[in-house]
Amino acid sequence: MEKKIKQIKKLLKKILLHNPFVSIQRQQLKHWRKRNYLENAPQFIKEKVLEKYSIENANWVETGTYMGDTTYFLSKKYPHIYSIEPNVEFYKEALNIFKGSNVTLFNNVSENTLPTLLPTLKGNLNFWLDGHYSGGETFKGNKECPIKDELNSIEVNFDNFEKISIFIDDVRLFLSSANDYPSIDYLVDWSRRLNMRWRIEHDIFIIQKNN
Repeated sequence: MEKKIKQIKKLLKKILLHNPFVSIQRQQLKHWRKRNYLENAPQFIKEKVLEKYSIENANWVETGTYMGDTTYFLSKKYPHIYSIEPNVEFYKEALNIFKGSNVTLFNNVSENTLPTLLPTLKGNLNFWLDGHYSGGETFKGNKECPIKDELNSIEVNFDNFEKISIFIDDVRLFLSSANDYPSIDYLVDWSRRLNMRWRIEHDIFIIQKNN
């Protein structure tokens, strides 16, 4: 029996070592470890945070589809995803990836899309606000960070939703309050004014309305 258990453990280890997803996660962890686990966390860590604090069986509004990694993750676990991507090339690629799925895509900036989208939604809703410019190929429009506009659209439609979970990525970029980025104080004050709870976990600012 003991020999059989050892064989099973050896086989599982072999499978894990050759699993591409496990390999990618290990590489991500390796790079994160080199940064002393600071700044932005690996994708699969962020996904754990989203899953932990999101509203179960609720739809999502995502700003910044980008490569569609988070969009894909959310589409497999939640009823419907509304994703906004201003970059034409990324938008076209996303159309191909999510054709026929539970993902609705918008090719525009979030400050133009949310004011017309949110009045059509109600009930419980999750938000992944990641439409701000954070370097690399991420979209840079007239505003590097449209968070104030995004939160204002949510506030205008606040009473339409019973429960809300808002996730703002790259919270480290809100420390300098430069280039259209409001301060973290702004995020805290906005949350408190609407009697919402807030926390920071793995470079994500989380705001929740539970009733």
